[in-house]
Amino acid sequence: MIAVNSMLFDLDGTLIDSKTDLANSINLMLADLDRPPLDEAVVGGFVGDGVRVLVHRCLTATDPNHQPPEEALHAKGIALMHRHYAEEMLKTTRLYPQVAETLASFGNKRKAVVTSKEVRFTKIILDYFDIARYFDAIVGGDTTPARKPDPRPVLEAIRLLGGPAADAVMVGDSENDINAGRGAGARTCGVTFGFRTAEQLRVSEPDVMIDRFEQLKEFFY
Repeated sequence: MIAVNSMLFDLDGTLIDSKTDLANSINLMLADLDRPPLDEAVVGGFVGDGVRVLVHRCLTATDPNHQPPEEALHAKGIALMHRHYAEEMLKTTRLYPQVAETLASFGNKRKAVVTSKEVRFTKIILDYFDIARYFDAIVGGDTTPARKPDPRPVLEAIRLLGGPAADAVMVGDSENDINAGRGAGARTCGVTFGFRTAEQLRVSEPDVMIDRFEQLKEFFY
């Protein structure tokens, strides 16, 4: 068991299963730009670095010659993605099992969401699923100049919560979460039920790996 004072959580692929709504939003954007659709698994593999990178990857993947988009097309794709996601974001997205119950069980811990998603969308989702009350801070993709795997978003969350990085754990489903947490000096916990496979996650060597969200209670107190 590892003692922690602060718990930091990724959002997509960690607290929520949002893959279908993200993929549908991307494919609506691609349709607007006369591009072919992408499989949900492909889009899921592109998630984790914020909407700018997600759109860039999807436009590159759907270009006939796999060329990256020009700046104007990229900007148009981002605007379209934001518009569609605002309408699609809660159609099929759900909490992973035992998320609310497990967060409640850590009521004595300071908690933050550290995500590459914009804060405005993050707040809507947390409120919709009635878990906003469990978090003391939100660090989104538009909060700091850098996104995970840069450690700065994690460091900002630790600053907002108070306490040293050594007493915090970063929980997430991707190598970006693990690398950002480690870079900030925090403990790291990888979840295998998200958008990456256990094999992909294991490469980043998190301190702990769990297959179900409630297993946090078996490793941290």
